[in-house]
Amino acid sequence: MTKAPFAFPGHRLVMSNAKTTVQHAQPASGMSKLKKIEWYAGQLITEAVAKEKSGSTEEATLNYLKASDLLLLLAKGQESYTVWKAYADRATQCQQRARTLIASRKE
Repeated sequence: MTKAPFAFPGHRLVMSNAKTTVQHAQPASGMSKLKKIEWYAGQLITEAVAKEKSGSTEEATLNYLKASDLLLLLAKGQESYTVWKAYADRATQCQQRARTLIASRKE
């Protein structure tokens, strides 16, 4: 079992034989809207990593970009610089990974 490079706590990538499956932890019903958005961004990143490993770079790129959008939305609503910076940095990582995948497709 390996951890996805962008995974949030509770998200695991399970490697089994030739297949890659993503285990989804369901969000708790009492979670705030912001926490649910953060959870969903984490799910998108985990799925992007899985799709990238399976060779679906186009779908992985879309998931990275969607996650980046959500993370930037979360950053926008933060008053604390530290929290804003954490979300913005993760969004930048997603954008860079998407750019890398797009560039590798064009070659």
